[in-house]
Amino acid sequence: MKFSKYIVAGCVALMGVATSCVGDLDLKPNDPNIKLELTTVAEWDGYLARLYGNLYRDDIISTSDGGAGTFTRTHFNLNEIVADECFISEAWNDPGYQPLNKNQWSSDNEWIYAAFAREFFIAKMGGEFMANMLSNGAAFFDEAEVKARVAEASALRGLAYYMMIDLFGRGPWVDASSVTGAIPPTYDRKQLFDAITAELEEYVPQLKPAAEQAYGRVSREAGYMLLAKLYLNAEVYTGTAMYDKCAAALKNVVNTGIQLAPTYKYLFCATNDKYVGNGEILWAVPQEQGRMDAWGGTTYLTCGAWFASAGEEILKKLNYKDAWGGLRLRPELSRALKGDNRRLIFEGTFQEDIPTLGGNDATSCGYMLIKYSNSPEDDYDNEAGNNNNNVAMSNTDYPLFRLADAYLMLAECQMRGVECDGLRYLNLVRKRAGMPAMQAITADELLKERQCELYLEGHRRSDLIRFGKYTGSSYNWSWKNGEYTGASLPEYRALFPIPMQYTGTIGQNPGY
Repeated sequence: MKFSKYIVAGCVALMGVATSCVGDLDLKPNDPNIKLELTTVAEWDGYLARLYGNLYRDDIISTSDGGAGTFTRTHFNLNEIVADECFISEAWNDPGYQPLNKNQWSSDNEWIYAAFAREFFIAKMGGEFMANMLSNGAAFFDEAEVKARVAEASALRGLAYYMMIDLFGRGPWVDASSVTGAIPPTYDRKQLFDAITAELEEYVPQLKPAAEQAYGRVSREAGYMLLAKLYLNAEVYTGTAMYDKCAAALKNVVNTGIQLAPTYKYLFCATNDKYVGNGEILWAVPQEQGRMDAWGGTTYLTCGAWFASAGEEILKKLNYKDAWGGLRLRPELSRALKGDNRRLIFEGTFQEDIPTLGGNDATSCGYMLIKYSNSPEDDYDNEAGNNNNNVAMSNTDYPLFRLADAYLMLAECQMRGVECDGLRYLNLVRKRAGMPAMQAITADELLKERQCELYLEGHRRSDLIRFGKYTGSSYNWSWKNGEYTGASLPEYRALFPIPMQYTGTIGQNPGY
């Protein structure tokens, strides 16, 4: 069975423990009749799994379309559509996409609201779980298990705060000591960074190592990867570079013996769960047809990226049911991948350049993404025609963090002056891709390598910012700041606005 009994049972069950409306910052339950006392191990399992469910469910947050409130979909949009890798065809005409395509968003954008609201809800619920487990968990679990579960909740909070720091630069701080009924304090970017890294440094060592952790749950290696991501961007977030701390955290990942998968494309197909946890995919958001259906995650990156006008031949290989005709590729990504084995792009009769952002026929602008497939590894091209293509939902897990990224981060740490054997790790990634070894690490080549390895995995915007290529005009891409040939982007656009639903409490970022 692809999915563990623990996670399936827990994610299906909605534990109503101390949840509140995400439109405000009050830490209070919204129903006095909700059961607030857990009396069985199964209920505790459901409570923990509900935390994980926040990564793929679209409940709690009110949006205009199914799936729009999922963590994976909102954060993909704010990291990829706003950069040089993809856009959403304006033939969709869904709220909020056109401003993201052209870097012209405002504080009433639905995707910006959904991302911030989901982050706050995950952080708040994780803090509540930690407090409850620390107070009452000993009656159900031994000391080691209590610590491990508290650490898992901390990692989930850490992921939410990492995104809040990266995207918004400020937000409400809630933790296990937050008082019910109180409005949490607003922290600036550095305060959030200091608070969550201190918490993670305490709890990540208490996570179970990948070799012992259940599928779908965060491991110690994944926790260190999260810490490394924060430290990689510390200079952007705090003004102080922390590449030495980044490299130290990464060593706790790469020294465990986890290996790169043999074949790149299989990391993004319907049986990629074999690489999750104690494999290259350090942390994934699981999806499984009929058990963990989601209109976000890889359903969005398969059905959402496929076009009926591409033709039955290519769509059959992908094991498709629906082709929504939305997500399209910008030419900058297509050109970066020319001659690279990782180029999982279908050209057909589509146009590479994108003078217009609409249309969904076979000659419209923007190539089609086929990186995410719903076929299994052992019949990747669906040659037998026996794969289950009667279900629109994806069976492919969404990779949050991969070992290949850890290798490229070590290369960046070396480029920034840390002795960590980064060039060797960089060339291991290139070797798998069939690319020649590099003799030295330069910023431009490393940024390109990160794009070729990690495209459409939710990292591009923060990479461009860290390398000084996002705002300003030193690097332009198609439709940057609303112009076809690209235009200078104001510095304040390096952060998103605080959604208008929260500005009364949290304030607003400069420029908005």
